[in-house]
Amino acid sequence: MKRISISIVSVAMVLIIFFPVFVIFEWAFSTIWYGTSLFPTQLGFRSFIQVIQAGLGKSLILSFTIAPLVVLFSALISIPAAYIIGTKDIKSKKLIENLFLIPLIVPPIVSGIGILSIYTQLGLIGNYMAIVLVHMIGATPYMFRSVEASFESIDPSIEEAARVLGATRLRTILRIYLPLVTPGLLSGSVFAFSWSLNEFLLTLLLGLPNIVTLPVFLYRYVGGYYISPGPASAISVFLIVPSLFIVYLMEKYIKSEYVAGAGIKG
Repeated sequence: MKRISISIVSVAMVLIIFFPVFVIFEWAFSTIWYGTSLFPTQLGFRSFIQVIQAGLGKSLILSFTIAPLVVLFSALISIPAAYIIGTKDIKSKKLIENLFLIPLIVPPIVSGIGILSIYTQLGLIGNYMAIVLVHMIGATPYMFRSVEASFESIDPSIEEAARVLGATRLRTILRIYLPLVTPGLLSGSVFAFSWSLNEFLLTLLLGLPNIVTLPVFLYRYVGGYYISPGPASAISVFLIVPSLFIVYLMEKYIKSEYVAGAGIKG
């Protein structure tokens, strides 16, 4: 009975997770598909050609250049903060951790409307680096929590021994701590990259007309009361494939405790 229950749950999870993805790939590569059939009658690249001609290339470049910058700047902010919070006994530690997590609690539309008025006054609507900063709102908390979890797992006596042997604080961080927190840094980078790659609402509010990332480009084909399943699915493929690669990296190189560390602590 237990084995049957596990099998039922496993099949249900596979259907819930993979069936929509399978349908996406069907639509992306279909050229003729009658409604009564479970599979396309004819396959081809018509949808891909259509979205490429509509400007997919620019959106790909924007998405895959913004996301690495978001990872880089989030790391530069998070590493010093995570070092202090993760290795030092600070009374306000819990408060600071919660402050870093506020962007994950506040709805993006609220943050977007608040930033919209500021960006409008400063003339930053549609500015490339301004969008990078906006993406960091959601990416930095994941980076911070992952790196902080790594710092917390390191024995404090390691730093004490290094300082006794004459190492400066900066040398200790660069030569001892950074190699040890690399798994957490990689975990945070994965989450930050994924957040930036899939961010839609803030980019739509603050990036148009110049910044059209893949999710915003996808919205052209699913907005309002209409949907073009073929082109929309073709664009979705370019979001799914990196996501599958990210899952592979997490499974192969990242320990579960660092992934858990990126979540919200109670």
